[in-house]
Amino acid sequence: MFGMMNVTPITNLHNASSQVSESLEQAVARLLDLTEHPAITKWVQFPKALFLFLTTPGDPESGAFYVYDRRSKEWFWVDFEDEKFGGYNTSDFEQLVRECRFLDIVESPQLLRSKAQWIIQAGSRPRIGTQSIQVAPPSIAV
Repeated sequence: MFGMMNVTPITNLHNASSQVSESLEQAVARLLDLTEHPAITKWVQFPKALFLFLTTPGDPESGAFYVYDRRSKEWFWVDFEDEKFGGYNTSDFEQLVRECRFLDIVESPQLLRSKAQWIIQAGSRPRIGTQSIQVAPPSIAV
């Protein structure tokens, strides 16, 4: 599970009213409005960011990860190229936080805007993916 990370900007509150852009609770309310009011299952707060795990009430396998960059006032949806198409559960959240050290990225949310693709795997820190290029061996003419 996990692997290549995909980051999608959801909304930028930089130009929102000062009440929304200055209040973390209002920023969360805006995200909940955009995501059809799921339940906040996990909330991890840092000086530069907020990490939320949202689930549909009654469906523990419907979770999605969101990061709010408190400086740029931008919400990001974080997903992975894995087989969890229906969503994640709280055990997945715990694995992401504890075994994959995902909070290393959350604490520096500007990393989410990187053009490079991050790889998130259990047992290691998040790392930038390197694409290997396979070159066919030269054919020998006889």
